[in-house]
Amino acid sequence: MSVRYSMAVVLIASLLLLLPAAGVFAGDDSANIALLDRTGKAFAAVVKKAEPAVVFVGVEKSVHAAGRRGNPDNFLNDPFFQRFFGPRFKHPKMPRQHDFKQRGAGSGFIISKDGYILTNNHVVADADKITVRLADEREFTAKVVGTDPQSDVALIKIDGKNLPVLPLGNSDKIQVGEWVIAIGNPFELLQTVTVGVVSAKGRNHMGISD
Repeated sequence: MSVRYSMAVVLIASLLLLLPAAGVFAGDDSANIALLDRTGKAFAAVVKKAEPAVVFVGVEKSVHAAGRRGNPDNFLNDPFFQRFFGPRFKHPKMPRQHDFKQRGAGSGFIISKDGYILTNNHVVADADKITVRLADEREFTAKVVGTDPQSDVALIKIDGKNLPVLPLGNSDKIQVGEWVIAIGNPFELLQTVTVGVVSAKGRNHMGISD
């Protein structure tokens, strides 16, 4: 079984509390420690609020592939080989092609209480089955509503009511240097959190639509 994983960045949160560089390296140590503590708690508060709406997206798809490279019948049954060595070396033919199930995984987040979810197109493209697992471990079967391969965005739907929601923000208001929190499921490690900063804005010619 082939396994393919992907981690989607599902949340960008701009925190109002930033660390002044001068204050970290100078001044009263106790004040700096208190500032770091408040910053850590601010991150934790954002994660606690966002996590319930972040979901695991599991997919299964059928893949039709040629027989494995190195299969002995690819060589022993070759007409050129048979011309010189005859049929006594002929290898029983094996299936040249076969179907198998490919399993993939990604992340998404709920944008409406009735179950609309944003995820990545490359995760759900051509999927035979899509399963969504919530943070509370409930599982739902999902269907694809729409996809945009160029921006790698997909909209899927589960049947649910009063689901936790992450509202869409305004990317125009994000500033370079602001904190960013990403919550996802790399290698099926559920609800994994990482932190960084906005490194740049307005970049183009990156293979996605503007």
